[in-house]
Amino acid sequence: MKKIFLSLLLLVGLKVNAVVQIQNRDSIKIYVDNALRIIKNRSINSGKMDWNKIDLKVAQKIGKLKYIRETYPIINDVLEKLGDSHSRFFPPETVASYVKGYRATGIPFPEIKTAFLANRYAYIVLPAFYCYNMDEWNEFVNNFRAELSKLSGQKPKGWILDLRDNEGGMFAPMYAAIAPLLDQSNVIGWMDRNGKNNFFNFKADRLFENKKAVYLFKLTTHKIKIQNPNLVLLINERTASSAEFAAISFVGQKNVTIIGNKTNGLTSANQEHKLSDGAFLVLTEGVTIDRNLKQYVNVGEGLVGDIKIGQLTGNEENDKKLYLEKAYGVLGSKTTH
Repeated sequence: MKKIFLSLLLLVGLKVNAVVQIQNRDSIKIYVDNALRIIKNRSINSGKMDWNKIDLKVAQKIGKLKYIRETYPIINDVLEKLGDSHSRFFPPETVASYVKGYRATGIPFPEIKTAFLANRYAYIVLPAFYCYNMDEWNEFVNNFRAELSKLSGQKPKGWILDLRDNEGGMFAPMYAAIAPLLDQSNVIGWMDRNGKNNFFNFKADRLFENKKAVYLFKLTTHKIKIQNPNLVLLINERTASSAEFAAISFVGQKNVTIIGNKTNGLTSANQEHKLSDGAFLVLTEGVTIDRNLKQYVNVGEGLVGDIKIGQLTGNEENDKKLYLEKAYGVLGSKTTH
């Protein structure tokens, strides 16, 4: 009797194990199929891919896997084949750290540096901002706008917005921060894979993609409007990604001069997509366009300044002086006319 009972237990155990393995295989397939579907439907380079070949290779690889985590390198490999230099896969633990924010992960919160230069020019730095925590988004935007308000109260003859060494991060809070310096709507956007032009805009504490509100900010600094400022924008080769979008927002704006040789050249339009386990797919879904519908297509080309800075010294303070001398010259000539 004991042998029969043990045999039955063994059979039950084998069946349960088989069911679990089938469930694992099914969940793995569903996970990968969903990721590939998003890439196929949204990536700007999707049409250049041989999906029959890719699907076959992926199916062969995932048939041997037991855990969803083992699919990450496979998905990442597909993203790399897109060849857009910006599509990436972020595992759940990386996403979780972004969501927790700066302080919860022990990282210093970005500082908004300002100065009132030559007793007449407002100077403000827009730093990189890598965080997906909404409370810290609000804090960042409010901090920047509070400094704008203080500087505006000193009645500057011109403004200097420094984007040098800003390597990007989340564009939404950056755009909300600089919105008071922009003179109109529809200044930065993207052309999608179907040739449709889409624009970001900020109004009533909301960030819009076309007419759809996608983020709501909680701002304490509402009534800041700096009408048509004489503004100089500082860029360098470390101005990248979202900071480049911020710089492009000012291209074509009256009384704005951009100083710097070129930006980094990561100007593709990207969107994040959350997967079932908390991982993110970040996909290049369009070509960045400015207010004049100029397209920023080529990776590495970047944005070139109206005034080039020439050979830099590599010394932070000396190079800053070179930039500011150029800025003073531009702003001085505008205020004397």
